[in-house]
Amino acid sequence: MNRGNADMNARALEHLALVGDSRVLEIGFGGGATLPKLLAVAAHVTGFDRADDMVEAAKRRHADEISAGRLRLDAGDIYELPYDDGSFDRILTVNTVYFWPDLHGAMDEIRRVVGPGGELVVGIRDPSVMQKVDRAIFTVREPEEVRDAVEAAGFTDAGIFSPPGTKYHLITASA
Repeated sequence: MNRGNADMNARALEHLALVGDSRVLEIGFGGGATLPKLLAVAAHVTGFDRADDMVEAAKRRHADEISAGRLRLDAGDIYELPYDDGSFDRILTVNTVYFWPDLHGAMDEIRRVVGPGGELVVGIRDPSVMQKVDRAIFTVREPEEVRDAVEAAGFTDAGIFSPPGTKYHLITASA
């Protein structure tokens, strides 16, 4: 999973435009490949994942950053993020929207936790490469559908970036 997402994650991080005082939330951090990259730049990083085992494994790997107060890791439901309104100025989520039956509800909750001027980057695979996935588990999404949900949640300047020669899309927006 980490290797397969490496290019998409790298490009998503470029679009986040992190600065030293960034407060970043990564939703669905999975294997945790981007956590060190986020920690190298941002003031504070929070990782949120629906899988308890991923969170526990990441807590063991990043115990020092957690102890230093630079990293927080939580498990839970995307529709009930355990953070105050406007807690973050950068939010990243890659290959997660397939697991959210209510895309609009998830985007509303994400919008709630990003502060004014914040940035959102959502990475998704092109539907053409998602044809063989188990539709009982994955909801394949078109990039326009994700962009529209982002806009409906109140984000502005939503756009779709599709790097040449790739089969993925980054949906970017501002709060």
